[in-house]
Formats: sequence, structure tokens, C-alpha cells
Amino acid sequence: MFAEPSFVALPKIENNAVAPRIIYIENPRFPRVGADDLRKVVHAAAALVDEHYGIKVESPSHIPILDIDDVFSKLVENKPPQFKDLIGDFRNGKVDWDIVRDNLVKQIEKQKDSLAEQIDFARPYLIRPLEGEDLDSFSRAVVETFEARLSHWTVAKLADGHPVIGEVPGRPDLPFNEWDYWTLMAKRGIDAEIVLTNQLVASVEYIPIPVHTSIRGGITGGSTEYNPSSRLGSSVWISLFPYLSDDPHIRKFRNGENYTRDEALSYAGAMVAHEMGHQLLQLGHPWSNDACIMRPAEALDFASWVNKFDAKKCRIDSSPAMKPGTMKAPIW
Repeated sequence: MFAEPSFVALPKIENNAVAPRIIYIENPRFPRVGADDLRKVVHAAAALVDEHYGIKVESPSHIPILDIDDVFSKLVENKPPQFKDLIGDFRNGKVDWDIVRDNLVKQIEKQKDSLAEQIDFARPYLIRPLEGEDLDSFSRAVVETFEARLSHWTVAKLADGHPVIGEVPGRPDLPFNEWDYWTLMAKRGIDAEIVLTNQLVASVEYIPIPVHTSIRGGITGGSTEYNPSSRLGSSVWISLFPYLSDDPHIRKFRNGENYTRDEALSYAGAMVAHEMGHQLLQLGHPWSNDACIMRPAEALDFASWVNKFDAKKCRIDSSPAMKPGTMKAPIW
């Protein structure tokens, strides 16, 4: 017999207040983020967590900075056996997209909201019209969109003229962009409840990948993962890249917008607050209510997403997805 899967317990929030430990993991090739910037992200997140969840967030006086090379060298050196088998090698065109679609179907089916509501959310961002309103047609269109948009990162470059993802002379070719390794970082017990980074995370895995991540082409803005060293049982990590980058691919999915620095940091704070809804209350994704902070952002259009927030129209327990304990991080 197989053991039943276990999940992170719903945290006990004493006095409706938390004091998360926060760290910043820096890739020196990517847009620079200073100490003041990090504080603005945290303050924006704290205001939204208070407004939408009724929980006070105490900001730390200091946010330690870790070098991404050091962090990932240790992760790669100590990765579990067969860990790389979970990762689709899109850089070399070696992805089994049929497996990706099979896993996407599992992810779609386990959502609290209906298939029709998920289709309505994704429809404007698909690269072609749906052939039908059924699960098969929808999953095929989402995966086609995923594959087409992920391929951009095989050719995109940073300001230094070198690839956003790939080998750079004089630097180790480590899997900074791979979601699986950021998950492994939490699993290994990093001493933080919130991890911020300027690194782009864009990848494809042979696990159930959410619809909103798929239609962005595998870009993950943030995630909440089991962490045995976390005081809350899990860690939130957030990539600041989609907010700060001027890459044309990113701008296109921000509805063509260029954000001011303060706007970008404020929207990143909203993503932190969204993930803290998963972390603190284990809330799900209410796809059909765009007033909810827990509804994922459309593509990367963060301005539109944030401007629709209305805590009064999306209270805790107001829908199945907004019930605490709905979305639990698995322990692995």
C-alpha cells in the first residue's frame, strides 16, 4: 500500500500577527534591487495582508542578501536522485509536451472553480481560439500557448548581451530559472518565511502546472512551498523580474505598460500578499471573482490585477476557494 500524502498544517496565527524572516537572493546580472526597494515590497505586502486577511505583518529591520551562485551550487550538489527527470529541457527542445498536458488536466480538475470559469480566465491570453469548450480542447490550447511563450527565453538576452537563461562566460551554468530548484531550496530548510529574488523563474516540469503559469509561458511570479525550517510550515518565494524587466516579451504581457519603480515594487508586494494568502490561510484561487487578491494575475498584467482588488467583495469564507485550509502545500 502507498502512504497517504501529507500536507503542511494550517498555521496558528497568534494575535492575528506574524513576523516573517525575509531574505533576498541576488543574481548580479539581473535588474538591481536595493535595500529601500525591498522594504517597499514588504510594506506594500503588509498593507494588503492586513486589508484582505486581517493579519498584521511585522517588517524585519534587516533583510540579508545571499548570492545566487552560492545558494544554487549547494542545491545542485545535494539534489535528490532522479531530480532532473522532473524538469523539461526546453533549452534544447527536449520536452514531452504530452506529459505536460496530462498533468495540466489533473491541475484543472482539482480546482474548486468550474472548467467554464477557468476557461473564461484564460481565453483572452491563448494564442489561438478554442476549438471547443471542453477539457481536451482547453488543455491543448493552454499547452500550445505554454510552449510558444516559453521558447522566447531560449533567445532573449539581458543588458550585458548574454542570455537571460543559459551559459554566460565566466559564470557557472546553474539552473537559476528552474522552479523545481526553488522548491528544493524550501524543502532543504532555508531559514526564512519569505524569499525575494531578482532572478527570472521560467521553466516546464513534469508535474501539474497551474493554468495561469502555463499561459505566461512557464513564468512563475511566486510560489508557496513546504519548508521544515519555517515557523509557518512553508516559505513564500517571489521573483521581482516580471515587474522590473523591460524585456519586450514581459512588457507585452503587462499590456504594453512600463511601470515606474514604485509601481513595480508595489505590484510585487501584491504578489507577496497573494502568496501569503496561501501560506497563512491556505486559500485557493477564486477564478471567477476578479475582486479577489487570491485570483491569479491575468498573464503579467499586474496593474489591471491590483486595480480590481476589493476586500469587501472577496471576504474570507465567501466562496469555496476562499475557505482557510483549501490549498495545502504538500510535504515531500
